[in-house]
Amino acid sequence: MRVRILLAALAAAVLVPTGASAAAPRHDGPHPQRHQPQRHHPVVPCSRGLVALTFDDGPLESVTPRLVRLLTRLDVPATFFMVGSRVAEHPELVRLVDRAGFAIGNHTWEHTDLTTQTPRQVRHAMVTTRRALLDAGVSPTDLARPPYGAIDDPARQVLADLGLVPVLWTIDSRDWSGLTPREITSRVVGAVRPHRTNVVLQHDGVTNSPATLRAVPREVATLRERGYCFASLDDAGDPAPPVPLAAIEADRSRITEGDRVRLTVRLDRPTTRAVTVRTTAGTVRVPAGQQVAHLSYRARQDRTDERPEDVTLEVLGGRGAEPAPDAGTVVRVRDDDPAPVVRIDDAEVSASPMLPTPAPVRVRLDRSSDRGLSVVVRSDLGPVRVVVPAGSRRAVGTLTVPVGRPSQPVRTVPLHVAGTTGMLTVRPPEQTWREAAAEVVAGLRWPVVAPTSVF
Repeated sequence: MRVRILLAALAAAVLVPTGASAAAPRHDGPHPQRHQPQRHHPVVPCSRGLVALTFDDGPLESVTPRLVRLLTRLDVPATFFMVGSRVAEHPELVRLVDRAGFAIGNHTWEHTDLTTQTPRQVRHAMVTTRRALLDAGVSPTDLARPPYGAIDDPARQVLADLGLVPVLWTIDSRDWSGLTPREITSRVVGAVRPHRTNVVLQHDGVTNSPATLRAVPREVATLRERGYCFASLDDAGDPAPPVPLAAIEADRSRITEGDRVRLTVRLDRPTTRAVTVRTTAGTVRVPAGQQVAHLSYRARQDRTDERPEDVTLEVLGGRGAEPAPDAGTVVRVRDDDPAPVVRIDDAEVSASPMLPTPAPVRVRLDRSSDRGLSVVVRSDLGPVRVVVPAGSRRAVGTLTVPVGRPSQPVRTVPLHVAGTTGMLTVRPPEQTWREAAAEVVAGLRWPVVAPTSVF
């Protein structure tokens, strides 16, 4: 009997569908459309806002140098709020932080709660710490962080009298409480809000700081993936948008007059605001989160014969960006105008019976050139070189006509240059050599010398 019941139960289990199988609809028609995979669009860098990392209670010999190297490798700015007694103990660590480009703020001398101190004690704690920073060879910012975030009106007034700006935080990582690197990362990343003030409090000078050191790379990677930028604090203690360096490059280094060259303006890093970059070729706008924008430069077209010209295209400035060192590019512009057409004016001269006669050879161009043009005129009387100065269209050279006689006929001398010919007409002299010489002698005026008496 038990065997029959068991067999019946097994048959029922086989024959009765369960779960998803029972609920699955029957498709007698075409196959249902497959689900399309979701497309993940990349987040634009810096499109969601800024995050400022701050580290308190250092410097600590076992953590701070490693943290500096890590932040430098990740290209992340940060602000270090240092305790004065530790500054005095390890000034070399202070210089390491400063020379790596990180900002340094004041965190009192012994991490004391300012609300438990008299104004005089508060002043002493802040002044002594600042003096230790200066003695270490650095120039600290005017930012000060009250330990535990505790500050009251008397302490605030002392800081104001010293020119210090109190800086708190909006996100507490609680890394000091013994959290694991994963927990620290989760607290920081989970608390960051888009387009809000995100100032993160972490520590490089507490017992659990090694865990913070391991958490930072994941924090940075995750927040960058989500579209955040990292920023330093400005003079008011707020996250300051990164100021990228702008450079310009051309897609070609040689063009011809009238041609266009495509220019790329490139920022060395994204930022949270649109950037306007002024260049010698024009102004271009780089949207927030982007690093590249394009414009073009057209070489001026003219009819002047010119030598190749090097045009320097550079970043002049702008809003939200600064020119990078050596940020320009040079494009060589080749002239495409034909050489000027040379013409020679006809000329006429009378030969002298006594001396060779200079004859003018006038050269003219159909347009000017920005370079001196040397023209060689050839003739039966020999060649003559005529130099047309840059920017000019006319010049005169000289041929030498030999001594002539009245019996000679009128002579026509062709002047040849570059496919064109002019004529020099040489007429014979009207006098013989003797007649010309007599005329010269007759025209002389001899000086009259009065006799001098010798007695």
